[in-house]
Amino acid sequence: MTLLDQVDPRLQPLLRAEWERRRGEAVEALPCDVTVVLAGHRAAGKTLLLPRVAKALGRDPVDLDQELVRRHQRALHEWIQNDERDFRAAERETFRSLPTGLVVAVGGGFLSQHADSLRGCVTVEVPISFETYVERLTQDTTRPRLRPELTLDEELREIYSEREFRHAAARPLSLIDFMLRLVRGRRPRRVVTLPPNEPIEVFAWRARHAGAELLEVRTDLHPREIDLLPASRALPLLLARRTPSLPEAWLARATLIDEPLEGLIDPAVLHSFHASAPLRTQEALARWEEVTPGSRIKHVEPLGSPRDFPRLLETQQALLERFGAEHVTVLATGPWALPFRAVLAQRNALDYLALDSAWAAAEGQRLVRDAVREALCSQVDGRTRRLGIIGQGLAHSRSPRIHQQPFDRIDLAPEAPLDELLDVLHAHYRGLAVTNPFKKRVAAIAEAPMAAVNTLVRTATGWHPENSDVAGAEATLQALKPDGKVTVLGDGGVTTALRLAATRLGLALEVVTAASVPQAPLRGAIVWTWPALMQVPAALRFEDAKVAVIAYGVPARTIIKEITARGGTPMRLGPRWFIAQARKQRSFWELAT
Repeated sequence: MTLLDQVDPRLQPLLRAEWERRRGEAVEALPCDVTVVLAGHRAAGKTLLLPRVAKALGRDPVDLDQELVRRHQRALHEWIQNDERDFRAAERETFRSLPTGLVVAVGGGFLSQHADSLRGCVTVEVPISFETYVERLTQDTTRPRLRPELTLDEELREIYSEREFRHAAARPLSLIDFMLRLVRGRRPRRVVTLPPNEPIEVFAWRARHAGAELLEVRTDLHPREIDLLPASRALPLLLARRTPSLPEAWLARATLIDEPLEGLIDPAVLHSFHASAPLRTQEALARWEEVTPGSRIKHVEPLGSPRDFPRLLETQQALLERFGAEHVTVLATGPWALPFRAVLAQRNALDYLALDSAWAAAEGQRLVRDAVREALCSQVDGRTRRLGIIGQGLAHSRSPRIHQQPFDRIDLAPEAPLDELLDVLHAHYRGLAVTNPFKKRVAAIAEAPMAAVNTLVRTATGWHPENSDVAGAEATLQALKPDGKVTVLGDGGVTTALRLAATRLGLALEVVTAASVPQAPLRGAIVWTWPALMQVPAALRFEDAKVAVIAYGVPARTIIKEITARGGTPMRLGPRWFIAQARKQRSFWELAT
């Protein structure tokens, strides 16, 4: 028996047809540990659905009307008829007092009266046709009259019409949308931290539009007098106490409180522990011994060596077993923590992300837009489908847009321990793209037969190196149409691909490095491979030269200005190179084990 069997029989044929039409649709999974609210008209069947939805999610069910009766010891029928305003105030207050992460069935007027209280929840409208609505409420004499001055027929028509309008304005999920997300399972809620000295309202709305679901406000980053009301209108707030106390004015805006693991333990808040050094699993568990199972916890450690990551996975598993699948967040921090945070996030309750590359609350955070893309990508055949790109300055990379998700931007400093990283990532990634400045180093680590590689493909025994840049180089040289010879500026990893492509096309190739720029202007067909931020030699000049720009986006625009200023004619061939090599790269990854 499915959820569709429990709703209005008149609507079931239409809903089943929609379900069959859409069941393969790519949608986001349900965010973890967020309250699911069953809402809609009176008599729609919310109470009937409640235990089934709660069981499917493994969460506790709460019928809000029953909770109101339990707390106030008042019969709802008389309460609504005698003092509806008082009832609505109690209804709102009781709902807001419930812990997060439940499945709550609310009364028939809740969605139209208290839509603002549902921000940060997953709200599902249980459907009912007008005919069934009239039929059920006409037969049920236990329900209170809401407008006794009207005939029952007039009352039902007015209230159904008014609430339909208000429900549409609140934009709840349809039952089919909810079922699609239910099938996809669970994912972490996306958290973005408010940076210091940012316009709070503008940032909060930017974060919401990017896909964030909680805005973290830390007491160590902001003055106590800051007004959180504008931010709370955009996103639910997670208030993190990182100083002795939380301002009272902030508490009124909080959806969730993050308290350091010290002193009294409150199951209603998120408790966090930030280790100053990597911990063995038993040491980590000892920190949480006094915390009640089922509490929400956040455990943060510096990654240390990449080879320590299996230990952090072990810690996460042990904490999940103790506190529950939707209550645990384990985070790694450090200059090469990003791919490991991405792997941990697959089982975390919260995913702490950066809105853009300008500022991150901790080393190793992914961009929120990459987490959103990942949420739309399915697992295939139970195998990890994770891909990534290794390089520097990857915020503008277009690779995540073209390759199958999830796809991580693993932005590393040149001194990163690449051999250790590649060894550990083998268990979690089926393929990696490699860009500057690591193409030659990775070729040496993978014992490639060529001097530089840009692609790693997972095999049962290790990484298999490839260079799809050769396809990009061929496409670029064909568009450049050199007259028998091409000059390349720079001798990095990309030049390896250009040499191979030139040989295949029967072209002579000359390399000019920063140290060997001639005094005479360069002529003919030229390919610029230097990075945009490089200090260009002052002697570089062009005359009657077509210069291929194989970068794209912001870096390409910087390079084009340099070429034009030095007398050359720039040719925007970055997209051509990128698409050709990406198609080849994808064909390599399809062979991954």
